Amino acid sequence: MKAPPPQSALIKAMMRSFRWTMWLDRRQAWLAVSIAFAAAVCADWLTGPSVSLTIGYLFVDCLAAWTLRERVGVAIVLGSVAIGSWINGFGYIPAVDQTGLTAAIAIWNTATRAASAIMIVLMVATLRHTIDSERWRASTDYLTRSLNGGAFRSQIERVARSRRRQGAALLLLYMDLDGFKAVNDRHGHAAGDAVLRRFADEARARMRADDLFARLGGDEFCALLAIEPDALPEQVAESLHARLSEALRATGHAVTCSMGAVVVDAAAAYDTERLLKLADEAMLEVKRSGKNAIRIAFDIRSDHRRAA
Repeated sequence: MKAPPPQSALIKAMMRSFRWTMWLDRRQAWLAVSIAFAAAVCADWLTGPSVSLTIGYLFVDCLAAWTLRERVGVAIVLGSVAIGSWINGFGYIPAVDQTGLTAAIAIWNTATRAASAIMIVLMVATLRHTIDSERWRASTDYLTRSLNGGAFRSQIERVARSRRRQGAALLLLYMDLDGFKAVNDRHGHAAGDAVLRRFADEARARMRADDLFARLGGDEFCALLAIEPDALPEQVAESLHARLSEALRATGHAVTCSMGAVVVDAAAAYDTERLLKLADEAMLEVKRSGKNAIRIAFDIRSDHRRAA
C-alpha cells in the first residue's frame, strides 16, 4: 500500500481552522450549529432572492453533519431548503430567468438542491466517522478496550486543565497484577486475557466520564482520577483497590493487585513522566513488601494531605 501524498498548504490550513470542532460536546455543537443557521437565515432574508446564500446554508449543513452526525445534517438540509424556498421562492435559482417556471421545474430544482446537499452531508459524516474510528483504534488497547499508554499520557494534561480552575487534586494510580504470569503458564493466554478484561471492565465501571484508565502493557494499568474537595484520596484509592480485588477473586485465579498512588495538585500535573515514575516506585514498594496492597505518595501541598 502506497503512502498518502503529503498534505498541501491548503489542507493544512483547513485542518488548523476546523480542529476546534473535533472537541465540541453535543451541547456546544448544537449551539454552534444554531448560531450558524440563524446567521445564514438572517443573511438570506436581508439580501433577498437576488443574492444566493447557498454557500452559507451548505456550511451549516456540513457543520451539523460533522459535529452532530448524518441524521441532524440531513434534517438541517431539509430545513435550509424549506426556509430558502420560503424566503426566495419555491424552485428559485438566482441569475436564471424565472419566466415560465412550471411547478414540475420548481420541484425538480428544489429536489436537486436538497439531494446535492444531502450527498455532501453524507460524505462529511462518513469522513468524520472514519476519522473518529481511526482515532479510537490508535488510542485504544484492543484487548481491554481501555486507553493505551500513549493516549493516557496525552490526555493527562486535558484532565488536569479542566480541574485547575476548581483547585482540585488528582490521584494517579499505577497497578500491576500479582500472579498473572502463572495464569498464562498454567491455563493459557485465553484465561489470562479473560482476567485482564474483567479487571479493566471493573475499573472502568468505577470511573467517571472525565477519569482516565489505561493498559500500559502486559498486566500493568494506570488510572487518573479527580478528587472532589470533600473526599480523601486515601479512601478513594483504597475503595477502588478493594473493588478491583473482588473482581480478581471472582475470576477464580490466584491473582491480586499491587497499587501505587500519587496525589498531586491539578495545577502541577504537567510533568507526566515524573508522576508516572513516582506512582511506579510506590507500586514497586508494595511488590517488595508482600504485594496485594496499596501505597500512597504525595506530590501536593493542600488540605487533601493528612497531617502526619
